[in-house]
Amino acid sequence: MSCVADRFGRAAATYAEATPIQRQVAAALAERIALAPGGRVAEFGCGVGYLHQALWPRLQPNLWIATDLAPAMAKAAALTLPPQGLTAVMDAARPALKPGFDLVCSSLTLQWLDDPTSAVAAWRALAKPGGTLAVATLIDGSFAEWRKALAQTGVADPKPDFPSLQTLTPWFGPAACIETLTLTQTHATGLDFARSSRAAGIDAGFGRALDAGVMRRALKAFEAGGPAVTYEVALIVEPL
Repeated sequence: MSCVADRFGRAAATYAEATPIQRQVAAALAERIALAPGGRVAEFGCGVGYLHQALWPRLQPNLWIATDLAPAMAKAAALTLPPQGLTAVMDAARPALKPGFDLVCSSLTLQWLDDPTSAVAAWRALAKPGGTLAVATLIDGSFAEWRKALAQTGVADPKPDFPSLQTLTPWFGPAACIETLTLTQTHATGLDFARSSRAAGIDAGFGRALDAGVMRRALKAFEAGGPAVTYEVALIVEPL
């Protein structure tokens, strides 16, 4: 299992309590999707099921395939899927599905993939003519407060890195509607931020092992600045 899948798999039991922003993003993406009921949906990086919970009552799909790289997340999502839905453990970067979906969607997964441009192309290829691709992803400016705290502590090239809107736009076709959304999550303390990040499957090192002393100093700097974390989100809905 990859490092990302391992992190999110460990967080499956705590994810829902630690991710109010992720739930809001899924709801915002769902509001922008307009499809006739009764279609077929493929979702990548389903997590615990925020997107299908927001969309299902309106779309009433004939089939919803919710996939996630972490088996524990797919299992959690299955608990809230109606009978017409099913889950599968699948790498979003290499979807093992046949084309023909009315909707291909993903909320806050694209930013964790090594090659997002290839993933978007693969997702687009799964939609049938007249279908829709709908994606929410983090962009540059997300976690700016934490990046600043890391830089103040002396961490070179503080993570995470996310694409700018200008970089992301060409990944999608000219018909795509792209909106941005800014959300903020406030934490009681720096330690609360670290614990919440781990509970959400996003460790505060963002894939980088940080020395305990460095982490303490960074959390202190972060706490002195707020402590709040900004999420800059791009919402993309592309008719195909």
